[in-house]
Amino acid sequence: MRTIARILIAVAGLAMPLTAFATGFDLPRGAWWEDDRLADFLALTDGQREEIRNRVYEHARRMADLNADVRKAEIDLRQAVGADDFDAEKVRAAFASFQQARQRLEVERFEMLLGVRLVLTTEQWNRLQRARERLERMRDERGDRKPPAGPPGR
Repeated sequence: MRTIARILIAVAGLAMPLTAFATGFDLPRGAWWEDDRLADFLALTDGQREEIRNRVYEHARRMADLNADVRKAEIDLRQAVGADDFDAEKVRAAFASFQQARQRLEVERFEMLLGVRLVLTTEQWNRLQRARERLERMRDERGDRKPPAGPPGR
């Protein structure tokens, strides 16, 4: 039973971050708008930096709660799969709750990305995407590629 739980959670874990990444609609990790060199490269105004800071903060707070909901649903799923009186319907329901919690988190993350994109000009967005891709390549080359850490950028 524990093996089944691990497989279910591993499969579910693969699907979560795919939405934004698959579309190329993503941000660099961390508080990138606070990096003076990157902000200069993007030609961010002080007003844009403040607006991004506010939008990310607003969404990050909600994402923290939604992430807790995902963790709780994961615990419930593990409990259902590992129960002595195994009930496939309970497992299905727990899995559905887990998937719904993950979807709510991913939607909030998408809304954060959308909010930041609305602050940037097309040229700034294109420059930011090029910078993000360069940073990822450099991390890959150094071998220190880490999974997304969550809010604010990822």
